[in-house]
Amino acid sequence: MWCSLPLATPVSQLCDYCQQALPTLAYQQCHYNLLWLPAVARGLKGAKFDRLLCLAHYQQPYQYWIPRWKYYADLAAGQLLQQQLCLLLARAKANNMPMPQALTYVPLHWQKQRQRGFNQAKMLAEALGQQLQIPVVRLFRKSASHSQRGLNRQQRLRNLRRSFSLTVAEAPLPRHIALIDDVITTGATANALTRLLRSAGVHTVSVWTLAVTPPPGYSA
Repeated sequence: MWCSLPLATPVSQLCDYCQQALPTLAYQQCHYNLLWLPAVARGLKGAKFDRLLCLAHYQQPYQYWIPRWKYYADLAAGQLLQQQLCLLLARAKANNMPMPQALTYVPLHWQKQRQRGFNQAKMLAEALGQQLQIPVVRLFRKSASHSQRGLNRQQRLRNLRRSFSLTVAEAPLPRHIALIDDVITTGATANALTRLLRSAGVHTVSVWTLAVTPPPGYSA
């Protein structure tokens, strides 16, 4: 999927050299909470959630693989990305990162999901739930189909007003829930969903994504 050379174990999608060359973030330095890492937190000021973990900044090769999966239904790219996030969360769990009692995911409007054929956030959540043996629950409904792609922070905030609602009314929710998405840009979507979870009594909200958009002026 990256160097195009033959693999000894094709199911892994990457050879050992490409696996080692993937960009990463200083997970252990921030105890697997990237909100404590200045190179990430500077772009997510005012985050309402408690923890963040993702593979890397939104850069190559993730900048190629994520749209390939999301917009072109490249299932090999999707499998690769699910594998990578599962590997990261397995390492985080081995390093005693607090685990949630349930996983949920950012919803798509039904028209967009019908057009695309799948919800990549749901697929990620299901892969992680199976890996970590954590239940996946559908908690949100999206009532507007406006895209967030290409919008700045203020435009995203206006776009998100009244866009989401909870699908559960009275059932008590777990104290710690992880919200799964593909990319976190300004944090506006994650913040909107976090507010809904808080209103339903959730104490701790973790956000797990494939990538995070670098803050303005950032250079690796």
